[in-house]
Amino acid sequence: MAVDLACSDEEAQETDAVADLIAAHRRAISEVECLGKRLMQAEEAEAALIGPRLDAVMADEALVRRQAAMAPVADVCELKMKAAYFQRLMNDGWCDVDADDLHELLRSFVDFQI
Repeated sequence: MAVDLACSDEEAQETDAVADLIAAHRRAISEVECLGKRLMQAEEAEAALIGPRLDAVMADEALVRRQAAMAPVADVCELKMKAAYFQRLMNDGWCDVDADDLHELLRSFVDFQI
């Protein structure tokens, strides 16, 4: 599969296939969940150390989610995969999908050439 360019934070970046971006987002969600659980069980001193790290991980998750939403689809299989993944994100409450992510997701589908 060819490597395409996607823009995020006004920078052009090379992206991997849609499946790789979805996998990266799932890893990011897992890391947010793990740190969140640790924060909830932490004492005050440890919580002060975990808090900034959790904020950074949450920002990374949002960035990867946006990249996955923006990634162009190469074929119908990738289109279905992306649609199903974002549907699960929204329905199962795995993370908050904001309106800009949905806009980029739909734009990536509109740009698909059949």
